[in-house]
Amino acid sequence: MTEPGYLRYPHLRGGLLTFTAEDDVWAAPLAGDGTVGRAWRVSCDRTRVSHPRLSPDGTTIAWTSWLTVSPEVWTAPSDGGRATRLTYWGSQDTRVRGWLPDGELLALTSYHEPFAHYTWAWALPPDGSPGRRMPWGPVSDAQMDARHTVLLTSAAPHEPAAWKRYRGGATGRLWLDTTQLLPDHPGHLSSPMPVGGPDHPRIAFLSDHEGVGNLYSCRPDGTGLRRHTDHASYYAREAAGDGTRIVYQHAGDLWLLDSLDHPHPRRLDVPLGGSRSGRRPYQVPTASQVKDLACDSTGRASAVTVRGSLYWLAHRDGPARVLADTPGVRTRLPVLLGHSGQLAWVTDAEGADAIELAPVPSRGGPDAPPRRIAAGQLGRVLELTAAPDGQTLAVVTSDGRLLLVATADGTVTEAASSGYGPVGSAAFSPDSQWLAWSQPVAGRSLRSIQLARVADPAHTIDVTGGRFEDEHPVFTRDGRFLVFLSWRGFDPVHDVHTGDMSFPLGCRPYLVPLAADTPSPFAAPAEGRPPVGLDPDQTGGDGTVTVDPLGLSTRLVPFPVIASKYSATAAARGGLLWLRWPIAGALGQTFANPADTSGRPSLEYFDLAHGTRTMVAEQLDGYSVSGDGRSVLAFSAGTLRLLQLPSGSQPLTVDLRRITHTVHPAQEWRQAYHEAARIVRDQFWDAGMCGLDWPELVEQYAPLVDRVASPDDFADLLRELLGELGTSHAYVSPSRRGEGPAPTGQPLGLLGANIHRAPDGRWLVDRILPGESSDPRARAPLAGYGLRDGDEFVAVSGRPPDPLLGPAPLLVGTGGTTVELTFRTAAEGTLRRIAVTPLTDERPIRYQDWVTRRRALVRELSDGRCGYLHIPDLGGSGWAQFNRDLRRELDHPALVLDVRGNAGGNVSELVLEKLSRRVLAWDHSRGRHPVRYPKDAPRGPVVALADHATSSDGDVIITAIRLLGLGPVVGSRTWGGVVGMTGRHTLGDGTQISVPKNAAWFTGGIGWSVENHGVAPDVRVVRGPHEWAASLHTELEAAVRLALELLAEHPAATPPPSDAPRPDLRRPPLPPR
Repeated sequence: MTEPGYLRYPHLRGGLLTFTAEDDVWAAPLAGDGTVGRAWRVSCDRTRVSHPRLSPDGTTIAWTSWLTVSPEVWTAPSDGGRATRLTYWGSQDTRVRGWLPDGELLALTSYHEPFAHYTWAWALPPDGSPGRRMPWGPVSDAQMDARHTVLLTSAAPHEPAAWKRYRGGATGRLWLDTTQLLPDHPGHLSSPMPVGGPDHPRIAFLSDHEGVGNLYSCRPDGTGLRRHTDHASYYAREAAGDGTRIVYQHAGDLWLLDSLDHPHPRRLDVPLGGSRSGRRPYQVPTASQVKDLACDSTGRASAVTVRGSLYWLAHRDGPARVLADTPGVRTRLPVLLGHSGQLAWVTDAEGADAIELAPVPSRGGPDAPPRRIAAGQLGRVLELTAAPDGQTLAVVTSDGRLLLVATADGTVTEAASSGYGPVGSAAFSPDSQWLAWSQPVAGRSLRSIQLARVADPAHTIDVTGGRFEDEHPVFTRDGRFLVFLSWRGFDPVHDVHTGDMSFPLGCRPYLVPLAADTPSPFAAPAEGRPPVGLDPDQTGGDGTVTVDPLGLSTRLVPFPVIASKYSATAAARGGLLWLRWPIAGALGQTFANPADTSGRPSLEYFDLAHGTRTMVAEQLDGYSVSGDGRSVLAFSAGTLRLLQLPSGSQPLTVDLRRITHTVHPAQEWRQAYHEAARIVRDQFWDAGMCGLDWPELVEQYAPLVDRVASPDDFADLLRELLGELGTSHAYVSPSRRGEGPAPTGQPLGLLGANIHRAPDGRWLVDRILPGESSDPRARAPLAGYGLRDGDEFVAVSGRPPDPLLGPAPLLVGTGGTTVELTFRTAAEGTLRRIAVTPLTDERPIRYQDWVTRRRALVRELSDGRCGYLHIPDLGGSGWAQFNRDLRRELDHPALVLDVRGNAGGNVSELVLEKLSRRVLAWDHSRGRHPVRYPKDAPRGPVVALADHATSSDGDVIITAIRLLGLGPVVGSRTWGGVVGMTGRHTLGDGTQISVPKNAAWFTGGIGWSVENHGVAPDVRVVRGPHEWAASLHTELEAAVRLALELLAEHPAATPPPSDAPRPDLRRPPLPPR
């Protein structure tokens, strides 16, 4: 008997069934009675695949494959044979949807589009020749039969099961040709298809409007809605059919409905051939899997976690030794217990975080079993720190507690708690008597350094007062000083574009003498000690700490180092270590080499005796200091090096290959599943889970873990579970399988141009995009070479393009490198060879071209009276784009603010700050036109454009625009996702999840209602497929029309006329006495 697989993306045609499982495409014979024969693999790449579709004659299967860097369309004979790649689009959202009646393939992609979330349908000849873009506009799904076209538009990119009971503005619009069906349907639509033939035509689809995803259908006029399945617990998903029968996935199984007249679907028993290779154990390359480091007291060895297991690794020669490696158990955060010869770490062996302790491995000695303490008392552990005497551990938890755990008996004492987020960076004094930590206080980021005796943690000393963001405290090794990082620098820097001022250089390390009679190391005493630094004879204290609380906060002084961005302080022999980060732009465009976007920090050592700073290492991912403070273990890009302090001399590369770690996927996925469930339970924004019975839901989906056989399967299962939250921002990203190098293939080289095949087989330049000089990502590789539309593309590095596929296959792997291209000019017929550097991502240049064309349309429609700004997101890209043309566009009497497709972020407040300005005055200078005050204030009415893809912080800004009365909103209801996330959590297998943690409640009677509903516009305008086909800009035209109407009612602010009376500054005549 074969084990049941986790089956997905089914399709059928005649007597053949296809689906995906274990990261491959499969096919199986399907009898009329629903019996399925033994399945065989059609692909054998063991890489993510989706949406296999059988051709009308059943001889070919097309599917989407991630074998290369981006998903592309592939085909292969259904009975086995060589697979053929059909597309070279380089688009991350390419998906196969089916076959057209004429034998062409139908796929969705954002190829050549400015936005990833607006996919268009393409028809592809199966021989690989160029496809054609269908004229329907952006669509979320599409199907065609001989009579009709069924389209789903304006649907969210997330599948319904990934956000169950979603009711926002992106539930989807169902169209039959040019007619919208079910316009008031309340559920999330997916998988539409024509079914029933000419005699009894119906439109079938999946919907969850009754609470759970099931299969429904309606007549072609939208009437006669019927439900055909009755699944009450799991969603019916990814339905597909052959015009009569419909097959879909449901909780890892495939189900078949023989016809819409059949009363019930049936589950298909699908036997998989093979040995379920996706669940067998395999070894991983250690260098890419190292997570935590803890160097021992002498720098001879370290504790290293690899994929949830713990190893002891000698730095120079010698074998690696297993400390904790139980499949299905994750170990994290190892720490050495001072010089006690003990090691501690966090384990989830009992289904919740606990601490295990064990002796450090000794030469030739037997390994003692670990001792477990504090099980069930900790919650989710974020940080673990050990006192130097090894008797106490400090535990920082996700629920805002700071706990002290006695290593002798496991007694747990609460030292501090916070209602403003987790405390951070707990540090023990050298004598183990004192504990310092960073305590969150009021506001989003304010933190105070706190100090308390380990024996009496209830009585705390507030070192810094909570006015600023103070973090990462650490005691110097002599016990005389407490060092911490503080964001309290207020030396403003002018914004070169808008004149705004900000504080990018606000952080420095600070030092506070703990005893009142301890001099600052940076002050010059009367007896002539060096003006910077301590006498070397005074830096070797025994570590005993004396704290004089009176006046403690007045004794702090900054280190004599440049203000910058610092993190991760640590005490070292004779000084301090910290990471200094480069001050870089959010888009990675600060560096001289545009390809260098790492922005990783450097490790610096500050010598307290001499007052000098030394660069130890650059471009680090993390480090750990030895217990004696003489050496540091530095990790960078998979390389582990032991460096001697203070200069980082005598670097020793630690051979990580000595750790051989075997992954047991089945147990690892089970552990990661329950770890994800605990993280959600502990960190979801509402402690009551908004009424959900979370343990019951976790138990419901848990049996499916034993069926998954690939990282993508497991991620899909977690999406189903997190989808039960019914809340935005619950995302899951699959891990890599981890058995070796990344998937084959390299990114495409893209030229920022449209190239098409002429009827005579030549490949011609259609249009060269102009590029945007202010955005390095939007450069135009072919600009500046004198090429014109109609020039022939002759060769890439001397090789002619394929007659069918064109030059794209020859450009694979050329992105970011120099390549020779040959063209034949249309005018003279001469050959021209040029050297260009192709792009790896064409979307930025196409986006800038899209904005330019819409701005030109707004100018035309408004006769120059309306400015136009588009904001693609509310992160770094969106803030840059908003400011790029802000000054010029605000000079127009009115402004159209386009927030359609906004992907969210966190800078809506900054945009609103600008838009809320009102013209109060005009500055006059001789020889210059008057300038409004405040600058960059809108002169007149503002009209906002929004749509179903205006999401997250985009929802927020549209809500705020309405609350503040900044202007009307035109378009359609927004996405409706305002329960935000804070970072992502990496599970034991490498899967990443996000937890909805920050729920937005709005004033003005709105309350919680934006979440899972969105913001309705003041003027609803929806552009249908027929309007896209006619190249109509319905929404933009409506926005301009409304702006002009408002402008007529409320004229724009204007300066006083040039002949207005001026102040009379003449000296008055002297009056008589």
